[in-house]
Amino acid sequence: MSRWLGRNLGLLVLSFLLAFFFWAVATEAKDPTRERPYTASLLIETVGLDEGLLAYGMNGTRVRVELRAPQSVWNLLSGDDLHAYIDLSEVTTGTLTLPVKVDVLLEPAQVLKITPAEVNLTVEQIAEKEITVTTQLEGTPLFGFRADEPVVVPQVVRVRGPESLVAKVTRANVVISVLNQQSDVRGDYQPVLLDQNEQAVANVDVIPSMVTVNVPVSPLGYVRDLAVQVAWEGQPAPGYRIANLVVDPQLVTVYGRVERVQDAPGYLSTQPISLDTLTRSLTTTVALQMPEGLSLISPSNPFVTVGLTIEAIQTGLTFVLTPTLRGLLPGLTATTGVETVVLIMSGPLAVMEQLQLEDVQVVLDLTSLAPGDYAIIPAVNVPEGVTVQNVIPDIFSVRIERSTPTPSPER
Repeated sequence: MSRWLGRNLGLLVLSFLLAFFFWAVATEAKDPTRERPYTASLLIETVGLDEGLLAYGMNGTRVRVELRAPQSVWNLLSGDDLHAYIDLSEVTTGTLTLPVKVDVLLEPAQVLKITPAEVNLTVEQIAEKEITVTTQLEGTPLFGFRADEPVVVPQVVRVRGPESLVAKVTRANVVISVLNQQSDVRGDYQPVLLDQNEQAVANVDVIPSMVTVNVPVSPLGYVRDLAVQVAWEGQPAPGYRIANLVVDPQLVTVYGRVERVQDAPGYLSTQPISLDTLTRSLTTTVALQMPEGLSLISPSNPFVTVGLTIEAIQTGLTFVLTPTLRGLLPGLTATTGVETVVLIMSGPLAVMEQLQLEDVQVVLDLTSLAPGDYAIIPAVNVPEGVTVQNVIPDIFSVRIERSTPTPSPER
């Protein structure tokens, strides 16, 4: 047996190599190997850092990786199968440049290229200290109000981070806006860590991350809402009246000493608006009459807008008229079934008071009509501004006949 193996060992090895070659060729043809970049970038993590140390400075650095793997692996590969990291198990403190490593959980796969291949970071001892929270108010409350000293809970926070950065922190500051406020401002805020030059210090944590701040906002004096009353002088022109009045705003907010505000009658009057001889509607801006000791909060200036609607006073009249026949041909006579017409009219009082019978005309137009019976609609002529409400009757029966010659007197 050993002789046979000795004589045929080379042949066996060759057969094995050929079998492996053909298997590899067949496998490659069925599942070809691809070299290409992975589509998404990977966030770099740190591993192995000793307790009591802290690494910072990467600021969310990401890398891209190029892989060599069979198509079947590429088909299954996801971001969860790739782990980019920096091994800090053997580092010391200081600013370091370290290589990035990428592990691929699916096999077989080979990492060909990592971009960037190295990153810079700083490793320091962890430090902590307590610091008092300071507050800063932005803006001013609504006119007539004031902001009192803020109340902060907790008043002291703990800062934790790299030793050199924690040493720079001089205060934890909270900025609260009280712009145009008229009630307490309360909320949760994240303190900003500042150094002695009022510059923000990054990479340091605040514990707790949020503090609760309440800023009391109180009135400087007594505040009250008062209605606006429009004052006017005179009356519109005869025959006209005020149909509507609109004021904007209808309420104003005032403040002052308690006794002055409480003594106010419940309204503020405008300066008088003259209505003398007014015949048209108007919109105007008018000042408020501000009593001594009162100041406006809202609106910010002592003016309101007043809209006055002026309309003519309407009245009615009834006239009884005899229609006028117009256009009757020579040699013809016309008779109407009804001799008079009743007109019911309306219009502005000033116009109707001046209206006379001779100002109104009812016409039956008989132009070019031959003898016969007709139904004629009367035409009514009235002065401008007068409206005809009704005509009774609204159709006239008219008979047109030839005139009968007058007999000559006997001699």
